[in-house]
Amino acid sequence: MGDWYLASATKLDSPDGDKLSLPTYTPGAKPWMLATVPGTVLTTLVDRGVYPDPAYGLNNMAIPESLHEHDWWYRTTFDLPASFDGKQLQLTFDGVNYAAEVWVNGSRVGDIRGAFIRGKFDVTKLLKPGQRNAIAVRVAPPPHPGVAQEESLTAGPGPNGGEEALDGPTFIASEGWDWIPSIRDRNMGLWQPVTLHATGAVRLGAPRIVSHIPVPDLTRADVDIDVPLTNPTQRSVRGTLELSFGEVHISRSVDVPPGGTVVSLTPANTPQLALHNPHLWWPNGYGDPYLYKLNMSFEVGDEVSDTRALHFGIRQVSYELSLFNSAGDLDRVLVTPDLKQHHADRVVNVDYRSIHPTQKPHIWAYSLMPGMEHSPAVAALQPSSLSPYLVLRVNGVRIAAKGGSWGTDDFMKRVSRERLEPYFKLQRDAHLNIIRNWVGQSTEPAFYQLADKYGLLIINEFWESTQDYNMEPMDDSLFLRNAADVIRRYQSHPSIVLWFGRNEGVPQPLLNEKLAKLTAELDGTRLYLPSSNDINLWVSGPYNYQPPQDYFTKLSKGFAVEVGTPSFPTARAFSAMMPKADQWPMSDDWAYHDWHPSGNGDVHGFMVAMAEKFGHPTSLADFERKAQMMNYVNYRALFEGFNAHLWTENSGRMLWMSQPAWPDTMWSIYSHDYDTQASYYGVMEAAQPMHVQMDLPTRQITVINNTRDALKGGHVQVTVYGPKSQVLTDTSCQVTAAAGSVVHACPRLELSAQVRREGMVFVELVLRSSSGEELSRNFYWTGTKPGSLRTLNALPQVKLELSAVRERGGQVDVSLANPSSSMALNTKLTLVDAQGHRVLPVYYSDNYLSIPPGGSRRIEIDVDPQVPLNGAVVYLHGWNAVSVHEKVSAPRRRR
Repeated sequence: MGDWYLASATKLDSPDGDKLSLPTYTPGAKPWMLATVPGTVLTTLVDRGVYPDPAYGLNNMAIPESLHEHDWWYRTTFDLPASFDGKQLQLTFDGVNYAAEVWVNGSRVGDIRGAFIRGKFDVTKLLKPGQRNAIAVRVAPPPHPGVAQEESLTAGPGPNGGEEALDGPTFIASEGWDWIPSIRDRNMGLWQPVTLHATGAVRLGAPRIVSHIPVPDLTRADVDIDVPLTNPTQRSVRGTLELSFGEVHISRSVDVPPGGTVVSLTPANTPQLALHNPHLWWPNGYGDPYLYKLNMSFEVGDEVSDTRALHFGIRQVSYELSLFNSAGDLDRVLVTPDLKQHHADRVVNVDYRSIHPTQKPHIWAYSLMPGMEHSPAVAALQPSSLSPYLVLRVNGVRIAAKGGSWGTDDFMKRVSRERLEPYFKLQRDAHLNIIRNWVGQSTEPAFYQLADKYGLLIINEFWESTQDYNMEPMDDSLFLRNAADVIRRYQSHPSIVLWFGRNEGVPQPLLNEKLAKLTAELDGTRLYLPSSNDINLWVSGPYNYQPPQDYFTKLSKGFAVEVGTPSFPTARAFSAMMPKADQWPMSDDWAYHDWHPSGNGDVHGFMVAMAEKFGHPTSLADFERKAQMMNYVNYRALFEGFNAHLWTENSGRMLWMSQPAWPDTMWSIYSHDYDTQASYYGVMEAAQPMHVQMDLPTRQITVINNTRDALKGGHVQVTVYGPKSQVLTDTSCQVTAAAGSVVHACPRLELSAQVRREGMVFVELVLRSSSGEELSRNFYWTGTKPGSLRTLNALPQVKLELSAVRERGGQVDVSLANPSSSMALNTKLTLVDAQGHRVLPVYYSDNYLSIPPGGSRRIEIDVDPQVPLNGAVVYLHGWNAVSVHEKVSAPRRRR
């Protein structure tokens, strides 16, 4: 199809689809403008220069709320090749927000309602091969857009959402939340691609793919494939269905009746689908997220009627959790949905009358469905201290779920695969393995495709937020139609591990019951749990600053889906958000970009702790320097506290939030422009699959092995330095850690006694394999009380030795050495181009480094090979490191 054009319905003399969709209609220069499709109305208006970039400073306040107060028209014309004559033609809208009426060549072909349902229209009789054709689409906004909320230092963050929640399947966060401003068009528009698909008499639908693995035997797998075939003609069509993936090739003759049929292929009727030594899909850190490419075609005679290709993974998901049985007792069980006798059977009873309190305060549990206690899908487990909390298993292996929630992918729904992929790489590189699609706001193909590629599990929510706070959808049938299409469309993605009905609460009873039934009938291989918290899960929060040791002792137990703390961006990322005049002292620009003076993310505790540990900030540079020290320690503690009690008290911990929807200053671990602050590297450190750490507040040395292989004959090197960087202790101990285990190391080392004696010490930990390979390195500054860290202000300035060499293939190798007699703390590397601009996206193997006297580090910077680095420079600054820079030298010559 050709370019799309956009116009406000209020600016058209005759905004009627029968006229606008005629090829002979002459739009004129105004009010039509070239549209960005896929994209929202606001995206087009910003791209065409009508409004400034709303992400910068307070620009969003210059954009009128009236954008969502009327309809908009999209229009395109195109010449359809004469070769399409005799073809079946389907016009598909992959996503329109909120409602649309679709016109083709003067005729109205149908309507779409809800942001997450596809509009599919047979336009065979309307389009004219060999001639010019036209399509016009009238897009209407959500009917309850609510009232804009503008964050400021005085007003605070405002309410989370409002009336837009009444509209159900839409971007309810676009009304405004405490992490995103009000988006003026409420994300209305053709936000996903529009395609025209030409086929022969038979069209292939999206297959339903289910794999069965006889865990613990991972050498075999059975695959079931259901292939929908559509025949829009009035006669039966005989043809050949061809499928292939890996070493499997299938050919099946099929008679497709008018309307269509579904071809079900199983190992019983297709022995090739009983696989030996299959490649399995694993979450990040547990193995390769292997994806098979499935190619399908349907041939009628000598002609190909249709083709389709997609990727899928072979894996099994199961769930440990505690459920009430028919006698009212709480049983610990393992639920494996694909072992059910009938795929539509429901194992877990999520009716509100079957949700009961447990002995743990504020934590509830679901029940087993009647008759399911003896189902092959339910296996009894021994009582566990983890009861009643959820544990995820993939391919029979317990997964230590470490990740975060995405409020939404992008505040303007610019969600191409190219734009989203760096975010997924960053999460993968930080050793995270799970993402929560909060309230379904990131529901689009690229999101799931990239999660599959990078081994990131997905908890997928539907479009309701907090019970007894947010409003509830008015139209259940609309909600369910959108939900059904989402399940059908994405159920074969291996990354999806759970369906959540609602953020923080149970959907209203009738909708909840229908969602439970719908997910079982259309999927049946995953659990549907109504609520994202409280029921077999921990409570939500906290979201403000907490003492780091509390993440070890009392916060976010069990499976915790939301926990956050302030995470200030890098100085360069922050400076790119707003005008220089508004950057210091703290201004309304800060608050508008989510530095909250009140509410869930109240920064008061963060500021008090900063002043107590390091002193009051005196400038933006001083504030950012101190904030990064806080970022690293706090976010490392958040996941190291999880590690310390893994499988005894903890099974999952997820950040609120790992993904920034726009340039913000609060909870995200990296920036909207892909820059990475110290919190990112604190997470990267703590979430390592093989990791050594110092627990708080005990200062016990602990090794965590979250791999599938045992660590045998490993060694932990512990070096303790005094306040003046002098060595106090240098010792090592042997450690063995089974797969999936947490073990204490060096039990005779009394670090706390040394801290009491010195007031403040530095601790470096290095874990090595039996062959001497470094597996994990960690560094701490720790004192008897927060004020003890004031000692760090007196550290001498250190000039580090720096070199940077570009290797072939895009990688930059950086070498750092500390020739001084003092610590160099929290040292940040930044790669910039010849013009002084940050190179983004870019992936550092580590950053915010602390290097003891005489120490050295080697860092790899992964850069797209297409990015020119002639004249590029690596800048270095840190807590007490002299700011230096080094030009990136040319690749080494190979001899």
